[in-house]
Amino acid sequence: MKKNILIIILLAGALVRIFYLASIWNTPLANVPIIDSEYYHTWAAAMASGVSGVEGVFFMSPLYPYFLSLLYNLFGAVPHVALISHLIIGVLLIFLVYLLGRRMFSENAGLISAFLCAFYMPFIYYEGMILSATLILAINALVLLLLLNPNKAVWREIATGFLIGLSAMARPNILLFALLLILFYLLYPAKRDLRRVLLLSVGIAIILIPIGYRNHRIGGEWIWTTTGVGMNFYAGNNPSAEGIYWEAPFLHSAEPQYENEDYRMQASLNTGREMTVNEASKYWLTRGISYIYNQPGSYLRLLLKKSFLFFHNTEIPNNLSIYAALEFSSVLRLIPFTFALIAPIAFAGWLFFRRKSGIEIVHLYGLSYFTATLFFFAASEYRLPIVIVLLPFAGKLLTQLVSYLKNTEWAAILRTVLYVVVFAIPINMPTGFTKNLQSSRMDYYNLGSVLEKQMRFEEASEMLQRSLLIDPSFIEAHRALGDSYHALGMRQEAAREFSLAGVDPKPELLLLDAEEQIFEAHSKAMMGDLTGALKAYGEAVAAHPDPPAYAYYNMAYLALQLGDTLRAMDEINIAAEIEPDEPQIEYLIGWINECRNMWKEANDHYLFALQKRPNFHKARIQSARMYIRMGNAEKAAVMIEPLIGVQLDNEEMYNEVLEIAREVGY
Repeated sequence: MKKNILIIILLAGALVRIFYLASIWNTPLANVPIIDSEYYHTWAAAMASGVSGVEGVFFMSPLYPYFLSLLYNLFGAVPHVALISHLIIGVLLIFLVYLLGRRMFSENAGLISAFLCAFYMPFIYYEGMILSATLILAINALVLLLLLNPNKAVWREIATGFLIGLSAMARPNILLFALLLILFYLLYPAKRDLRRVLLLSVGIAIILIPIGYRNHRIGGEWIWTTTGVGMNFYAGNNPSAEGIYWEAPFLHSAEPQYENEDYRMQASLNTGREMTVNEASKYWLTRGISYIYNQPGSYLRLLLKKSFLFFHNTEIPNNLSIYAALEFSSVLRLIPFTFALIAPIAFAGWLFFRRKSGIEIVHLYGLSYFTATLFFFAASEYRLPIVIVLLPFAGKLLTQLVSYLKNTEWAAILRTVLYVVVFAIPINMPTGFTKNLQSSRMDYYNLGSVLEKQMRFEEASEMLQRSLLIDPSFIEAHRALGDSYHALGMRQEAAREFSLAGVDPKPELLLLDAEEQIFEAHSKAMMGDLTGALKAYGEAVAAHPDPPAYAYYNMAYLALQLGDTLRAMDEINIAAEIEPDEPQIEYLIGWINECRNMWKEANDHYLFALQKRPNFHKARIQSARMYIRMGNAEKAAVMIEPLIGVQLDNEEMYNEVLEIAREVGY
């Protein structure tokens, strides 16, 4: 009978997920990955096409894009492939939560846990996003099931550590749980088990050592997971932090492909010396610690706010929010269970049954994810892993409540309900801050921005209009909408939006006209019309009120390809006045000297460019070539060695590395 109930729950969970996926199939939720989703999708698609996707040390965790790349290889690099895989994992998760509930408490608790999981709105929402959340939930559930199993076979302990390592490859937060777990097995007298510590450590090391080696080979530093720790720590702990992700004012964008480099460049600017990504991470970690030390009162208030947000019902977004998904999908709006409903029952159950023997590991797991929020910042996606243990506690309390009802134990019923209400009040307390977090205006703005980058201007304008319906005073949305209208040839409408954004329409329209000319020049260059492209660039910068440096770089490239080193140097000198610290300038001067057969002078500039940007692979390749031409194969070998074996995204560069490696005897 109970087996049939579980099958019904699994089928119901599968059906609701199919209906939800169908409801978002042709919407921007599924078709327009943004921010982290866009980064993961692009990275995975690149790997599926045969290139690495990421050349430097890992800034974002690699497991999920590796997982996606396998799927994309098999079924094609389209977002829907990822979402279908999430649906399957989501149904598997229902079964894993059932097993957790049964192992922690009882068969009935397991069934209720599975039922809650089948209809838990945030789980279903994240299964419709190209994010690592669903994969992490399944891995973590397996970790907990193995840890709660009394069988301590060697393979089981190593497999547990291996899965912890995999989870850390998807998001390093679980390493805090691993640390608490090891301390628990070392220091808690009743559970002391050195053998288990060693076997778990072996399993974790199987995953982390190759990652560390890969990062060391590429970046010269042993980084066991990613380089983002210091940046994320500072984003959550600084005088302007509010308990959620804080977008630093020096960031060009919150998109990961820019965030890492912007933090590195700002650290270099602040210290007056060029820093590697890992050095920058340490710098920002130190800055965050300095804030804590120098402003303890402010930090204490920040900790209290993070704690409140961790337990609050708001699903704090750091990508596309669940609140936008609710507007796109009528199916999601019908799904009954949310954190607001489940959390009060679960925390009351945790309090009631906290002393149950054998679940100490679950307490450590919950503590580790709460501590991670305090260490960094609150976000729905980072809180989500704790829900897989909240559901069994909720399931157990509900089974206990049914027992009280059967036995008419009214005092126990009243006490249980009272505890749930006590937890429900702060969890569901409305505040102005959390209300703002539940607005979808930023979601529509981000969707519009991504669609603009993809030159899908009609769709972009629709998203931006939705953003402005929510917040008519949203200046950035007015400006972005003006850009879309301009691209659609709607100059009058564009001028109106620029005016609403507080921008003078006339110079803004002239600027966009010039930007279009630059794009046309770039298109000509890509088509092989170098002379026409150089002429078009010249006309574009003449019309541009504030020509960007990259236009002059491009003109210098074109001039060099046409053999005009004097014109190239003229363009580079102008670019240097705009961006004097840009490594491209040194690289291009090096190329000019190379064209003039001035090997030493060329190499000096290539080395200077490499000093400014340590992962400037083209400069490294050209420097190695200059050493070869100067007859110094030994120095050429030292220069090219960091790139040997690295799968560069650019096939031409990859072949150049192989050629140089052969020349110097690798």
